Amino acid sequence: MKKYAQVSLGEISTINPRSKRKEDLPENTLVSFVPMSAVDARLGTIAVREDRSLTEVSRGFTAFREGDVLFAKITPCMENGKIALARNLTNGIGRGSTEFHVLRPSDQVLGEYIYHFIRQSPFREAARRSFTGTAGQQRVPKQFMETALIPFPPLDEQQRIVDILNRMAHIEHLHDQATANFRDFALSLFVKMFGNPGANPMGWGVVQFGDLCNMDRQGIQPNDPLTAQLPFVGVENVVSGTGTLNFATGSRIGNQKSAAFRFDERHILYGKLRPYLNKIATPEFAGRCSTELVPLLPHANVNRSFLAHLLRHRDIVEFVMASVTGTRMPRADMKALLTMPVPLPPLDKQRRFADIVKRVSRTTTVMQSASKTASALRTSLMSRFFRNGS
Repeated sequence: MKKYAQVSLGEISTINPRSKRKEDLPENTLVSFVPMSAVDARLGTIAVREDRSLTEVSRGFTAFREGDVLFAKITPCMENGKIALARNLTNGIGRGSTEFHVLRPSDQVLGEYIYHFIRQSPFREAARRSFTGTAGQQRVPKQFMETALIPFPPLDEQQRIVDILNRMAHIEHLHDQATANFRDFALSLFVKMFGNPGANPMGWGVVQFGDLCNMDRQGIQPNDPLTAQLPFVGVENVVSGTGTLNFATGSRIGNQKSAAFRFDERHILYGKLRPYLNKIATPEFAGRCSTELVPLLPHANVNRSFLAHLLRHRDIVEFVMASVTGTRMPRADMKALLTMPVPLPPLDKQRRFADIVKRVSRTTTVMQSASKTASALRTSLMSRFFRNGS
């Protein structure tokens, strides 16, 4: 592929442009407000937007406008990929977190081209090495952003690269939508077939949760060579709301110190720490998991898929949340979970629910496979387009 000259980001964009002290707009003009939490790190988009009056956010926030690129400068947001294009801003104006660097493209470069370049892992790794500040408050300095080199093809070539990368990102976005639709469908189907478990409107028999499963905490032997070959699962591998496991972060084969329990395809993996109460997986293989996850082994009178969706229901999550104790590592009281009253529908009805969910999930699985392929291809293309100015 043809090589292009490299220029610094500061040559083709303005880093953290100054805003006018007084905009030529009425004070009650609505603008888009974008806190750091509003940026979706996986998709690289402003996922949630809020309108505020210009006078309300005129001081103490970062100013940007339509077409700018937002780059999180603080750890761990930067490493996580909190980077977005400022698009569809109310009245073309935005205000947001002071932890954003703002890159304003010149007329020589496409904002989307810069956006894709700074989202790639090698750039973020270089940015991490430039950190200044103390632990927990480290930031990417403005100087790094100004001097970082970027391949600089003509505008038509930039557009070609952007179009290709956008198509790959669109496929990944479709998978996320399919996953969300599947999650919503499964929870809606659960309520339709069984009712809200807290109210039990269908009058099912009530039992304690511990009557449906056991905590099956089989310990790991540190020096067992067979155990060392089993895939390792942490909460970061559990996809919220779907019951699937994602090993994009690596399976960590051989990590004995972090592993505590064995599991197999009969179990449900339940996240007991407060931030992870929606991390509930139904693995399809044998493995080992961290202490953040508890293997639950369903009894013969309950279907595993039904039980997993019961645990995901809002009524159950709120009940368990009320039992959480601890400050540094707040976690659910497992005794409270096991004594929690829950409705128990007939097993044949549970199985009908599981069959429907399984059929629908096949579509999501196909989308997930396509998404992984698109993600790998996008990473490969980024490397090809941006490596050493090529």
